[in-house]
Amino acid sequence: MYDLEPRASYSLEHEQIDGALSFDTDHYVLEAKWWKESIGRPLLDIFKSNIERKGKNTLGLYISMSGFTSDALDVYAYSTPFITVDGGDFMAVLDQRIRLDDLIRRKKRHASETGHCYLPVSKILSDSE
Repeated sequence: MYDLEPRASYSLEHEQIDGALSFDTDHYVLEAKWWKESIGRPLLDIFKSNIERKGKNTLGLYISMSGFTSDALDVYAYSTPFITVDGGDFMAVLDQRIRLDDLIRRKKRHASETGHCYLPVSKILSDSE
């Protein structure tokens, strides 16, 4: 689906990977959380370290259905090896307001151009109108 070439979760010697996918020319390591609380900086810092130990062409995709704390997003506003997806993004995909592949492309482009890991789907959709 969407030519994402997914891979199920797997374990390495010192870490558990929730999944991986290849999309366009990039490889993504996936972290997914369905927690009540928003994800804070400490977990994003760990994810960043995990990504940096992978190959040069590897990016991260951090999914948190409850979103991310403002301090976590502030730290990754100028330089990031990953993009973030929250529950609102997923609802927009499920409601067919945006395709998943378009969402990933727009978020990756935003991160490449600004260094910021976060771009809300509401901004993407309002820019498209």
